[in-house]
Amino acid sequence: MRSELFHSKNYGGAREGAGRKKIGTSRALRITLPDEEWERIDSLIAAGQASNMSEYFRLLQLQSARFEETK
Repeated sequence: MRSELFHSKNYGGAREGAGRKKIGTSRALRITLPDEEWERIDSLIAAGQASNMSEYFRLLQLQSARFEETK
């Protein structure tokens, strides 16, 4: 009964402008690397140089793009 007093029809559900903002387009990707390289990437993430695999590869791409611009 108490929940009926406080429940609103506007509660929950999708709302315009709510949620995580997109930073780009997602694509599925499978990368094969030697185990030593995966361990190095995992170590860099554990050390805080990236928060996860996605961020690691975004940063790698940005560095590559900046390097190409300096040529």
